[in-house]
Amino acid sequence: MKKSLWNLYVWQLKDVILASLIAVLFAVVCYATVHSVVFAVTPLVTPFGFGDIAIEFVFGIFFFSAIFSPYIMQKPGVATVVGTLTGLIQILMGSAFSSTVLVSALVQGLSAEAVFAMFRYRKFNWFTMLLAALACTVGSFVLAWYRGLWTDLDPGFVATRFIIRAVSALLISGIAAKFLADRLAKAGVLKSYPLGAKYKGEPDES
Repeated sequence: MKKSLWNLYVWQLKDVILASLIAVLFAVVCYATVHSVVFAVTPLVTPFGFGDIAIEFVFGIFFFSAIFSPYIMQKPGVATVVGTLTGLIQILMGSAFSSTVLVSALVQGLSAEAVFAMFRYRKFNWFTMLLAALACTVGSFVLAWYRGLWTDLDPGFVATRFIIRAVSALLISGIAAKFLADRLAKAGVLKSYPLGAKYKGEPDES
């Protein structure tokens, strides 16, 4: 059965609440991740030649909220709103990267949004989740290139960063995000949302 256009585009209070909760939760996760990796892990792995790319191995975490939330809510604008809000909350938390995180979050949200919009917000499966993760990778790389971060670096080194970031995005924001959302839906936690309705009446196999 096709989704009603009215229900597809109108946000209800429950949507606002869930979007806010996801943004807050993953803002904390992103904040903790980036600060621990940059200030704790990077100095430890720098002598082994991994200092410049340590963050790439966990970069998929930064795309998580912008892909996880629309998969659950399945409405236009969710990826952009939640992704951007995740960045804004990190700024309010006092992120050391406050000057760049909001634009980065917006670009990542828009990148994921573009994929779901391409399928008119009616296809939410493994393909769209993984494609959204790749789109976020490309979007974040284009932004970094625009900022001039890597224009003078060796192309092979940049390609290595891209591959590691893409794999991280696929594993964390694609596979892990879908798995977690599906498990929550099967457990009945998301029964009032489109993803939860898909599993309504199915027993939790865990």
